[in-house]
Amino acid sequence: MVQQEVYSGQMVDSLRHSLRDGKHGLSLVPLLVKRVIQEGMWRDFVVERTRERVTYTRFIDFVTTKPLEGLGADLELIKRICADHKDVLLLIERAVQGKHGGDRKSKQIKHDIIMIDKPQYGTDRSYALRRLHKDRPDLLQKVIAGNLTPHGAMVEAGFRPKTFTITQNVERAAKTIIKAGGEGFARELIDELEARLREGGKQ
Repeated sequence: MVQQEVYSGQMVDSLRHSLRDGKHGLSLVPLLVKRVIQEGMWRDFVVERTRERVTYTRFIDFVTTKPLEGLGADLELIKRICADHKDVLLLIERAVQGKHGGDRKSKQIKHDIIMIDKPQYGTDRSYALRRLHKDRPDLLQKVIAGNLTPHGAMVEAGFRPKTFTITQNVERAAKTIIKAGGEGFARELIDELEARLREGGKQ
């Protein structure tokens, strides 16, 4: 299964939910519509729940087709929601007219394809998008805009712990720990390691 289409399906799913989520969700619709059109996600995506691949040649069909294969929405309603975003309205008009309006090979998309290469990551990303949509729509806006990864947003929101990788080279590991975790974390780690070593010596 092509990972780009999997990610596209997740963004389409976020858009579909935003259209039905009241005031909170509607505020995200313009940004989601913009990205879905700019990067051609509506043309070819994998439905998250069924894992079936869906393709469209007409934007209006994508909008009006019932879920889960489409948005099940009214084009004029979407335009009204995006009324204050002239750039998004222009993208919608171009998409309806059949003009190409996206770069599916942008740096952000290439980064996202790499990041979801592991099979389990798609599920993690889906959960992150749903959690951010529900509890931190401000951070989801940054994800949609390409300024933050879903994992980075989850960490910033406090929904996931910050992680980093160290090598078995002691000097490099020490530098990484201090740089990533800070001096306070490094000292706490020293105390914890010493305590565990003492416990190990008693066994």
